[in-house]
Amino acid sequence: MKVGIFTFPNSISYGAELQMYALYRTVESLGHAPEVIHYHNAYMKACRHTGAGPLKRAIGQLLHHRLYRNFLRFEKNAMVRYPKKSFSDPGRLPQLAKRYGAVICGSDQVWNPDITGEDLSYFLNFCGADTRRVAYAPSFGVECLSAEFSARVRSELERFYGLSVREASGQTLIRELTGKDVPLVVDPTFLPEASEWVALEREHPLAQGDYILYYTIRSSRSLWKKARELSEKTGMKLVVVGGNRIKTALRKEENVEYAVDIGPDQWLYLLHHARYVVTNSFHGTAFSVIFRKDFYVEFSSKTNSRLAQITQALGLTDRIVREEPLKPSAADYTITDRVLPQMRQESMEYLKEALK
Repeated sequence: MKVGIFTFPNSISYGAELQMYALYRTVESLGHAPEVIHYHNAYMKACRHTGAGPLKRAIGQLLHHRLYRNFLRFEKNAMVRYPKKSFSDPGRLPQLAKRYGAVICGSDQVWNPDITGEDLSYFLNFCGADTRRVAYAPSFGVECLSAEFSARVRSELERFYGLSVREASGQTLIRELTGKDVPLVVDPTFLPEASEWVALEREHPLAQGDYILYYTIRSSRSLWKKARELSEKTGMKLVVVGGNRIKTALRKEENVEYAVDIGPDQWLYLLHHARYVVTNSFHGTAFSVIFRKDFYVEFSSKTNSRLAQITQALGLTDRIVREEPLKPSAADYTITDRVLPQMRQESMEYLKEALK
């Protein structure tokens, strides 16, 4: 069956890109023919949810043109996108939906109204009766919805053939909206074997000797301070993902190096080969688990439910950053090794059944 995947293509985000890749490969492994629907929401395209104006966006694209190029290269090489050129007009979606036997929305925060501008396309409202609607691990990203948006969403959720979410808060919202109890499934990045991610990696010159990888999606002075202290305690260099070439050239810090404008494949390599990982990112945490790294995660967001849930479920709450300084220690994956395979199997069974 030809299956459309409706998520966030053209996103300069390691998590968004790799979860999309994972879902694509998993659908393919089940014997279907997946395609990433090349829809680029106009609200998100304008970056209004980030507060970035046209000038700031233009400067960002100029400073990080290599980053954009690396993400584009990865996405074009790894997945089939249809059509080849992205579009932002939702009016084109109903005709395109006829191409597929099923369309999957997810994962990521595709149901977050603050990100999508309340675009009901992410609830697959464009699918006709002959196209099955399936949700795999989408997130609302918020604890509650406005009354008006709830009414619009409720009718769309009723038309899904397969409903699942990735967080308990999402389960609660759907129960309140529809009265249905839906399953929790793992983030798509947990579905492929670790060896599949290793095969995707591309070497990076900073991955030499023992080092601490520092990767955040939100700036955190407290976490930076703790990472620097850990670097001093261990004598290991700190490899920071991010920054730009101008700032890093001007700012010289002892035992700190910057991996600037890297693509998802080099990001995987740096994380995989790190001695320690310090992060406040869900996918930084997820891949630390996949590669069995000794990691430390700080909850520094208003929407930490999925981080709290995954660390609790996998018995890794001791890796959560507290007030005290970080101490070099090994992560205990005993509970993870028992629980994660079962969670993965149940998630695969859900997806198989939804597409059967």
